[in-house]
Amino acid sequence: MHMPQKLVVAGFAALVLVQFATAPQALAQRKFSAPVIAVVDVQAVMQTAEAPKGIRTQVQKAQATFQQTLQTKNDELKKLDQDLQQQKSVLAADAYQKRQHEFEQKVADAQRDVQERRGKLETAFNSAMQQVETAVIQIVEQIAKESGATLVLTKQAAIYAQPDLDITQEVVRRLNARLPSVAVAMPK
Repeated sequence: MHMPQKLVVAGFAALVLVQFATAPQALAQRKFSAPVIAVVDVQAVMQTAEAPKGIRTQVQKAQATFQQTLQTKNDELKKLDQDLQQQKSVLAADAYQKRQHEFEQKVADAQRDVQERRGKLETAFNSAMQQVETAVIQIVEQIAKESGATLVLTKQAAIYAQPDLDITQEVVRRLNARLPSVAVAMPK
């Protein structure tokens, strides 16, 4: 190592030592209060509160309606395919090819429509659930402030929590009062 490089390395090492020496002092000056912990079972909230249950019901109804529409469209395509197969022997080759291409285009359009509708329905579901999640976070923050909790953990993140730390039922109660339902913006 050349002399200037040794000086740079030595200078860097000295700087690191100074920072490590002052870091414990900075932490020692900071006083942390004893945490007051609460626990919330988010999965239970999303299963038992009225708004998420209503969202799931709305989406299930939309899916059932969509499934009926899809079945009708599928039946129409099957009928078109059967008709096309019956006409194969009586149509000229170019006319058959044209109708075959039209049929394939209808199938591709139907598949694209299914994908699009499913995507829109999923987006509508996620948007509605995001409203619930936002409300849950606000309610948890409100309960934490009222109770003096300085840390709220999800029940899933805790290995063990005393039952008196669990605020789940209060979150559900307040969520049902604040947001009894959410209208899902169904795709058209």
